Amino acid sequence: MHIFHVHKWVAKMVLKRTLVIVLYVTSMFIFGFILKYSDVLSDFLYSLSPIDTRQEFDYIVVGGGSAGSVIANRLARNAQDRVLVLEAGKNTMGLLHIPSVGLLLQGTPFDWSYKTVPQQNACLALNNNVSVWPMGKVLGGTSMLNNMLYVRGHEEDFKEWFKGKEDYSYDDVMAYYKKLEVFGTPKEKGFNIPKANLHNGKRWTSTDQLKKNTNSNLLIRTNCFVNKVIINVGFEAQGVEYSYLGKKNSAYAKKAVILSAGVIGTPKILMLSGIGRKHHLDDLKIHTVVDLPVGDNLQDHVTTGFDLVLLNNSLSLSLERIVSPFSALEYFFKGSGPWSSTGCEVMAYFDTGSKNVSQKSGRPDLQFMIMPLGITEDSGYYLRKLMGISDLVWSRYFSKIQKKSMTILPVLLHPKSNGIVRLKDKNPSTEPFIDPQYLTNRQDIEVLISGIRLIQNLLKTQPLASFGADFNTHAFPGCEEFPFDSEKYWECYIRQLTITSYHPVGTCKMGRKEDASTVVDFTFQVKGINKLYAVDGSVLPTLPSGNINGPIMMLAEMAADLVKKAHYLSYKQCVLMDLFVPETMC
Repeated sequence: MHIFHVHKWVAKMVLKRTLVIVLYVTSMFIFGFILKYSDVLSDFLYSLSPIDTRQEFDYIVVGGGSAGSVIANRLARNAQDRVLVLEAGKNTMGLLHIPSVGLLLQGTPFDWSYKTVPQQNACLALNNNVSVWPMGKVLGGTSMLNNMLYVRGHEEDFKEWFKGKEDYSYDDVMAYYKKLEVFGTPKEKGFNIPKANLHNGKRWTSTDQLKKNTNSNLLIRTNCFVNKVIINVGFEAQGVEYSYLGKKNSAYAKKAVILSAGVIGTPKILMLSGIGRKHHLDDLKIHTVVDLPVGDNLQDHVTTGFDLVLLNNSLSLSLERIVSPFSALEYFFKGSGPWSSTGCEVMAYFDTGSKNVSQKSGRPDLQFMIMPLGITEDSGYYLRKLMGISDLVWSRYFSKIQKKSMTILPVLLHPKSNGIVRLKDKNPSTEPFIDPQYLTNRQDIEVLISGIRLIQNLLKTQPLASFGADFNTHAFPGCEEFPFDSEKYWECYIRQLTITSYHPVGTCKMGRKEDASTVVDFTFQVKGINKLYAVDGSVLPTLPSGNINGPIMMLAEMAADLVKKAHYLSYKQCVLMDLFVPETMC
């Protein structure tokens, strides 16, 4: 009788789990159906809406993501300036502002779905050793797909970025942050509940703020894919060439063209416009306008450790609760519950004492992102496919996990490894060549191993011990030859399970004009080209000590003032020297 009851209990648990998975799969199908046909409807409605025939503006902003929306909103405050925003992706709808939906947009028409080239020293447990890089192809950009976490970064980050800028002031940086914020300073070390870009339980982006601007001088066009910048013989940006529903168009800017197409899109547009490494452009038979290191200096926060921590008891969030109809009701009526979750419930920062950062700065080199779920929560149906985990690794490692799991991700904040972005050909529609060259510098491995050791210590604390938290001691495929918990084992583990934190930056490095490694100067102007600016994650010289969305928006606030200032100074100079300077230069 005892055995009968045990079997009956197991049968009930299996049935419950099966029903949850069926409900999950069904909801995924319904959501995919809505996305597909809303996409078709969006294209149809926009095909009925002709492009504005007045193709001359004061400013053109390429990209309606976090940076582009901030700068366009600020420039459009002057009712005398006509501002055009060109976004390659679709418009947004209310459904997309449900926080938990962001994860489901990956791999859909709202995602560029970039992939790196096969990595030699990392990502060995992923399909073809390739890292999957989702990026938002939608009005709002990647801020419509991300976890909405808002982190300023460390004071030393900005000192490093603006090294050599004579009038740099940390107070100025903080002033631009405060223009964005409605709360106090996030902690820079230790554990904390992360700040997030939410409003009444909904995902809130800088694009939502932009769309509140109803001035007639602001025009936002979606489905507009920019091919290149139009540059005249005087090395001045005049406008852009773009495709709209398959047809080529041009738009012209009297004051400035601002590229905010992201860490991949901005260098791609520059190279197609003849701005990049001359030898690379020569290989593709693209005429070189300015020889600059466009596409170099690619950096990314990498992490590891999914389902490394196993539990005897479940935490607050589970798949069963997420797909529950009560969670839907809680969200739509109260703006709370699991549908409003960022996924990351706790963050922490540590200085491991590594060589990756200055020992005198006190700047953290490691971030913990703590989530109550693992990628085995959905039995391999969706989450592991987003990261590209191979079938072999899934079957030999993850599928064998019988306990509940949680995730404590050690995120490498200041990697020494960096890579490149290049064109494959001169066709604008061809995806670029992306090689982050993960873990080519062994110091990155050492910091991540330090992170794993910190997690081991964390599991000994009373709160986690009460959940029966322990390490997954099953040998990771490919690392069986090394004793578990040895340095060699963890190096192998990290090189196998190398996961992006979705924070690539640096491909149009900002810095001093005299620095041969920079693409834009401290005013965000592309070196050698008048009236052309780059403002997005591509200009970050190095990664900040935390998530990148906050620093990118701060830089956009700063850039908006500098772009306006540059035009004012140019106009003032032209007025004073109108006898000597052609009118077209003003």
